[in-house]
Amino acid sequence: MLILVCFLLAACSSDKHSSQLYQQQLFTFGTLIDISIVSDDPQQVRRAIDRVSAEFDRLHTDWHPWKNGALGQANQHFSSLQPFSTSPSIVSLIQESRLLSQKSNGLFNPAIGQLIRLWQFDQIEDEHYPFKIPPAEDIQALLQQNPQMHDIVINSADGGTQIKSNNPSLSLDFGAFAKGVAIEHMLSILKEQNIHNALINAGGDLKVIGTKNGKPWRIGIKNPAHANDPAEQSIIAAIVLQDEEALFTSGDYERFFEFQGKQYHHIIDPRTGYPATGIRSVTVLTKDAALADAAATALFIAGTGQWPDIARKMDIEYVMVIASDKRMYLSPAMAERIELLTADRPVIVEY
Repeated sequence: MLILVCFLLAACSSDKHSSQLYQQQLFTFGTLIDISIVSDDPQQVRRAIDRVSAEFDRLHTDWHPWKNGALGQANQHFSSLQPFSTSPSIVSLIQESRLLSQKSNGLFNPAIGQLIRLWQFDQIEDEHYPFKIPPAEDIQALLQQNPQMHDIVINSADGGTQIKSNNPSLSLDFGAFAKGVAIEHMLSILKEQNIHNALINAGGDLKVIGTKNGKPWRIGIKNPAHANDPAEQSIIAAIVLQDEEALFTSGDYERFFEFQGKQYHHIIDPRTGYPATGIRSVTVLTKDAALADAAATALFIAGTGQWPDIARKMDIEYVMVIASDKRMYLSPAMAERIELLTADRPVIVEY
């Protein structure tokens, strides 16, 4: 359920006609959404916030893989191998993510929803759920069925569009894509409301348009070693974002559970069936929030040896990788843009 938490006003001037920074916080998509808008019209901002809030609420239901929205219903139909109708937004998500999955050599693979659910990440919001490692034979069984985005067939005719799966184990989970698509959609809504200076931040994944009272938006990047510890220095770097730039991070600290003293994060390697290893976080900067969302996941799974190759295939120029051994890898373009706030680790520039 969408919860409207607060509507804060930080005035930059006492002049009622000057621009001000308005901030709204929502809880949806399983995370906090922070919306910052620069405007000289508070009524305009409230109208825009109402529309964005309603859209986030709708998409949270429609795109949830296990609830009774459009995507949840589609997942129920896929195992029948029979064609069925679904919403245009689900068809669009499939088409966009299929191309990105191909570019990532299958490392970004929304078709492994059953594997995600086998790891119980559909229960991650329940702090009392008895998490445990799935049986190895169950993981291997799903790997052998090898669900891929190209297993989905889309047929369009005069009567409408129908889809079906050629693989009964296919189930879609757009957790590594939906936030990016949603942010792009919400910024389009703001522009329709004549708002051209704003930031939408979904749990650390964000995109900006315009400026913050005439100055570029400056964004901090979390240190994965202390990301969930407020007593420690949690910001490892900062970067200034220009108009229409998106910054997305995939980290092992975002969604995880503990079992027998060990943490298991939610970024599952579709090649092994287990959480990806070797990397703590990947930060990607690009103009397209949906691409940034998918690429951050794919590069995290690619690991320290393969991320440059996958970044090139996905047309990602700006990358920061923090490895499990504390090494930091920067693409040359990112090295020129980023401001490092700590010197506690080796920095390697490569692409």
